[in-house]
Amino acid sequence: MKKIAIVTCTGLVVLILGVAIVLQKKTTLYVENKIEHITPDSLKVPNMPVLKFEKTRYDFGTAKKDTPITVRFEFRNEGDAPLVIEKVDVSCGCLSPNFPKQPMRPDEKGAVEVMIDTKGITGVFNKTLFVRSNATEDVILLRIIGQIK
Repeated sequence: MKKIAIVTCTGLVVLILGVAIVLQKKTTLYVENKIEHITPDSLKVPNMPVLKFEKTRYDFGTAKKDTPITVRFEFRNEGDAPLVIEKVDVSCGCLSPNFPKQPMRPDEKGAVEVMIDTKGITGVFNKTLFVRSNATEDVILLRIIGQIK
């Protein structure tokens, strides 16, 4: 008789825990679905820098081969804390980036400048820069496109 009572109680506990887990997962899924509708622009974290570029894509059109090109991506720190650009990685050795090394105060403006060496390059040009920082969005992609003849 004791064994039946213990088995029944154990089964009841497992059932209650199972129902609790299912209910918790439904709540979590509901919360996750709500979070998916938040856009990066609408999310501003207090005491964090926000790196905002005027343009993230630059089309230089058509350029002559063996003619260096300089591209400038202007940005602003729209956050509440100093912004530090840690590194700018490039998808090609033909790109030489230059960026501010010192912390940028809130509302301060700056620029990432890129020198493109077009020696030996012809045809469609499509290269990417990866700007790494301490901002809410830790990596931002910048794209340079055009054609070299």
